[in-house]
Parts: sequence; C-alpha cells; structure tokens
Amino acid sequence: MAYIFPAILTSATVDDRGTVYTIEIPDIPGCITEGESISEAISMAREALAGCILAMKQAKEDIPAPTNYRDVVTSPDAEIVTLIDVDLNDYIRRKETKSIIKTVSLPQWLAIMAEEAGISYSQALQNALKRELDIDGQP
Repeated sequence: MAYIFPAILTSATVDDRGTVYTIEIPDIPGCITEGESISEAISMAREALAGCILAMKQAKEDIPAPTNYRDVVTSPDAEIVTLIDVDLNDYIRRKETKSIIKTVSLPQWLAIMAEEAGISYSQALQNALKRELDIDGQP
C-alpha cells in the first residue's frame, strides 16, 4: 500500500557538520529524521515514514489521514512543505526478511509426489503466494 504524507523540511547550520536538513512528518507523531543533503533527508524520511507506519500497524493503531499539504503550518523560518511517499509493501519486502512457520494442509498424494520430486514446500508456497499476490522478484 502506498502512503503520501506532507512533511516539513528545515535546514540548519551545525558547526561541525555544516548544513543539516531535518524532515518532520507532522501527522505521524515522532516521525522525524535528517540528512546532510536534501536528497539524503528525503530518502531518510521515506525510511522513517515506512518504519513508523509499520510500527503503528503492528501495534494495531489507526494510520491517520494525511493533512492537505496546503494546510500544514510552518514557522516563519525558511521551512518548506513537501510530500513524502512510501510504498509500504516494497519496504516490507526489503526490510522484513524474518521467516515465520505456517502449518498447511494438502492432499496426501500431492505431498508424496512433491517429496519424490524433491520440491521444497517452503519455496513452493512462497512462489505460489508471490504469483497470487502479483509480486515480482525476490526481496
């Protein structure tokens, strides 16, 4: 599922690092990150947004609707409102690689044939689920 949220981009000069760009997603409490360039900050914001949304989903919390970017209030400083998009399914495929055990039932004749052919149940089930979900490639 894709999400798009408005974000506030702020730059600040830090003595030992030069200019640092901070991005905050106001609709997601605590979702804030930074980078040493605008490009890096936006990339980090995508990762932070995906991580925050995933954590909220795992905690069974509601994901808030994004505020219209025109309604985002900024301070008088040189802040910029931008949009940050994230494909949560892509993020999960890249980051969440932990395997889980699932028990499945299948006809005995099919299990015998699969064993005789040396087919891995886990790999076959993964391949079938990817086809059913129309997911290309490996994580």
